[in-house]
Amino acid sequence: MAASHRPRQGLAIGHASIEDSYTESKGSILVDRQTPRKGPRWFELMLAGRLLRSRRSVHLSLVTSMSIAGIALGVAALIVVLAVNTGFQAAFQDRILATYPHVVVMRRGVDLNDWREVVERVQKVSGVVVAAPATYDDMMLSAAAGRAGAIVRGVTPEVLGNLPPGALVQGKLVQTGEMPKFSWNDAVLSVKSGVAAARHAFVVTGPTVQVVPMLTIGAGVGTIEVFDTQGCSSAKNDERDQTGEFYLINPDTGDVVRRALRGHCRIDAHWEIGPGRWQMRWQDGAGVQQDTYIDLGNGGTALAVLDRARVVVLPGPDPELESAVAAVAVVNLTQVPVRLQTPEQVDQTVAEVSQWQAFSAQLPAIALGEGLAKRLQVHVGEEVRAVSPTRGMDRGTEASTSSSGRFRVSAILRTGFHDHDQRLALVDFHAAQRFLGRGDIARWVEIRVKDPILASSQTDAFRAALEPTDLGDLMLGAGELHKKLLEIQHGTVTGLELQPPNHAVAVVDNWISGVRAARSVRVRTGNVWRVIDWEEMNRNIFDAARMQKVAMSLFPFIIVLVAALNVVGTQAVVVHERARDIAILRAMGATRRSVAAIFLLQGLTVGILGTLLGLGVGGLCCLLLDAVGYPLDPQVYLISRLPVVVEPMSFVLAGGAAIVLAFAAAWYAAQRAASRAPVDALRRLD
Repeated sequence: MAASHRPRQGLAIGHASIEDSYTESKGSILVDRQTPRKGPRWFELMLAGRLLRSRRSVHLSLVTSMSIAGIALGVAALIVVLAVNTGFQAAFQDRILATYPHVVVMRRGVDLNDWREVVERVQKVSGVVVAAPATYDDMMLSAAAGRAGAIVRGVTPEVLGNLPPGALVQGKLVQTGEMPKFSWNDAVLSVKSGVAAARHAFVVTGPTVQVVPMLTIGAGVGTIEVFDTQGCSSAKNDERDQTGEFYLINPDTGDVVRRALRGHCRIDAHWEIGPGRWQMRWQDGAGVQQDTYIDLGNGGTALAVLDRARVVVLPGPDPELESAVAAVAVVNLTQVPVRLQTPEQVDQTVAEVSQWQAFSAQLPAIALGEGLAKRLQVHVGEEVRAVSPTRGMDRGTEASTSSSGRFRVSAILRTGFHDHDQRLALVDFHAAQRFLGRGDIARWVEIRVKDPILASSQTDAFRAALEPTDLGDLMLGAGELHKKLLEIQHGTVTGLELQPPNHAVAVVDNWISGVRAARSVRVRTGNVWRVIDWEEMNRNIFDAARMQKVAMSLFPFIIVLVAALNVVGTQAVVVHERARDIAILRAMGATRRSVAAIFLLQGLTVGILGTLLGLGVGGLCCLLLDAVGYPLDPQVYLISRLPVVVEPMSFVLAGGAAIVLAFAAAWYAAQRAASRAPVDALRRLD
């Protein structure tokens, strides 16, 4: 009873009583339960602020501070983790796009012997910057001080020209490949220098000179290379429109054994064929059928130059020529004699076809990765020897032996990937072909596009450019389609609906049905072309980076979750200590919604303060890490320094996750506070 005579304390929040608080609010403390409050909730905002500034309990203030610090720590850690993982992905992407093709086109199971046609087709796709053939082989490189395994890529000068400036550490990239240095004026062709073992033919078509690389294969397989001079002296030189076909025919049986599409001023075909006498048929510019015969010796090589209604045949170089010398020959298609000057033979007059002239030459160039050069202990200008155990194997001949050759280091490259720098070597495409002895084939065709991020969306366009799109293209592959149709002739062929050819419409319908069935067979028997973009080629790296990003992001997210749960504990302590105040508010007319809003605002404020503090600390840590450049072991992480890339989305994700968790925790605590019965609390008043 004595306790009932004690003076009642008002709702003391901070240093003010409940009466003072309501006096300051200048409004009625009684809330009409029937009339919903409209406008800003100044009453709840004021009391939530009083709770945050309360000095009644030091323990309560400490718990609130720890909740804010926990949320800030979790948000900061999450931002740093996201920035580092994004940096790894960006670093991998930049380095891959800098030195590797954006898209690769290859034929399933076999190499490309018709890579010229493939290059021509893919170049017509919108957005293509460079399309070029390439080889890719494992070799052993050795020098005076060491040896190491390497991946040797044979690339064209166009690919070397697209390497980023930062990739070159020392030396100079030889962007002319094996092309001999020469000058042409006043019917004088002066050869300045060449590359060892290279064989080139100069085709003189008037004011211009075309250089044709030739490959000697040997081993019982002959080669016929066809160069079409149509358009060499006109503006059509750059056009890609095809102007018909020409054929290689067996004169004994009359069977067509090879065919190719003609173009403007280019190498139209490079045929590997057995020795013997072969007939070549084509149409000249007037549409008149022309024939010529080519005698091919055992393992010989011949260059057939189509010049209007005639063919000029240049025999291949002597296989016994030393590999240390270069050789050139001239096909003169003009009426004016041409003087050929080489470094070792000053003057020779060429009326139509010259003999092969050999002269001393420099070693072919090779560019090494920085790590590979260190392993071999070589510098720019020094020699390395390459050994390949698979010479000629891709041609399917019996002469599958190892080969070795010397190269001179012309440049040292840095791709940024430790593994690539330890094994990468680049040589000229034709030098790789000649060294490997496979003939004129490529492993694949490399494509670089304007926007590599969209390369994956262009794979269908490249595949459509390679697959037959009209009846003429389908008929080129009629032999293979015929075999497939014979295999399934006892089954149902999709799209094949033949009608009795009793009138012209039925014949046309049968043709259309045949084309539809042929395309269906191609789809069901599998696409012969494989188009791979840079993301698919490096799927393992990017999948590992994504999994690492998810796994590492879980730990700071758990920190944020624990801090949010700490908000629940803080709210529980506040509710327990303010039980009497809550009861008085409820008894004076405050609704459950108002009480819940007070504690929800308090918890949400704690979450927002912690989130803002964490965003600032996380951004500052990212700036410091980027400025310091924390070193990494490149043998483990593939790159030498910690990459940090801060994206706005990282702040949005980290801040949004923290605020959502804090809101959920505060909402749960607020509902518990609002659900307390005021009578139970008032009964416990002293």
